[in-house]
Amino acid sequence: METRFPSALKSRFLGFYQKHEVLLSVAVFVLGFVFDLLTLGRIDDLLNLVQQAVYLLLLGTLLVVEIKLKIGALTLSPRAKNFWEYHDLFVHFLFGSLLSAYTIFYYTSASALTSFFFILLLAGLMLANEVPQIQRLGLPVRVILYTICLLSYFAFFYPILLGHVGFVPFWLGIVSSILVSGFVWQGNFRGREGNQVLKKHVLFPSLAVHLLFLVGYYSSLIPPVPVAVKKIGIYYDVLKQEGKYLGKHQQSAWRFWENGSQEFWARPGDKVYVLLSIFSPARFEDKIFLRWYFDDPKRGWFLEDTIPLSILGGRDEGFRGFASKQYYRVGSWRVVVETSDGREVGRISLRIAEDTSAGERTFKIDSF
Repeated sequence: METRFPSALKSRFLGFYQKHEVLLSVAVFVLGFVFDLLTLGRIDDLLNLVQQAVYLLLLGTLLVVEIKLKIGALTLSPRAKNFWEYHDLFVHFLFGSLLSAYTIFYYTSASALTSFFFILLLAGLMLANEVPQIQRLGLPVRVILYTICLLSYFAFFYPILLGHVGFVPFWLGIVSSILVSGFVWQGNFRGREGNQVLKKHVLFPSLAVHLLFLVGYYSSLIPPVPVAVKKIGIYYDVLKQEGKYLGKHQQSAWRFWENGSQEFWARPGDKVYVLLSIFSPARFEDKIFLRWYFDDPKRGWFLEDTIPLSILGGRDEGFRGFASKQYYRVGSWRVVVETSDGREVGRISLRIAEDTSAGERTFKIDSF
């Protein structure tokens, strides 16, 4: 009886798994997502970086085994086959954890509508991997997801390492991903039979993702991780007091969704201040640019002014900084915050109107 019990238990579990495979896969994927939400720290946290690297290594190893099995380059022992039957659950957990982390990181850095399209694409791929019809495609989908994870990891690893975003960190990420893929290919698949299978299910999907990232970077589709605007507002004046930045505004209580005085009533001598808090990793030194756009009745939106602002990373609440504009016209304005490589990381709209009253003004205070 003692020898039959484990076998019967295993048989029942296997039957349950085969009957509810899709449901279990979704549950484990969600578990990976929730686990990451609960444990995810700062983007530059060393433990996070190491954990994601380990996850990528495990996923890459499982992917290599899957490819070898598909082209007949590997045969599993009976005991290994028993373990391999459940590898999907482990793969779904790892993908759930990695993709949720990258979706969160991209979301916090996204501002422009084009960036949100990229995040929706990423989220769509996460969900698509749980659809049975997509799962039947198997290997190509996993190669696509893995390549996205690998490129996403390098997309913020090199800016954290070098202390700035831009052309060099991005291309280091692309080249690193290609080198890793080439190393794996050279060591496992060069000269193997089944080259057509390898090209169709592995090489072409991987190249397509790399091309997507190249297009995404140069079209500002990919958010500028690891930089993120945490708070931004429009103010009449900015004071520094006891380590805090205080912005003076006249926002009406019912306009609770706005930051500062986005309805700016200007009197002669007033300056328009933009105060913001922007997160970047420790030892991060770079520049951002505040681009002021005016909506001219005849010309439409056009760039009127650009103000650079140096940022220093490491503070959890973000680096605080401000810029002011003394010469302006009444009308609609937009201030767009861009990184040094021209990608939008935040924006705020405001309307400047002439204040013809002469009474004393009462200001409220926002603290940064």
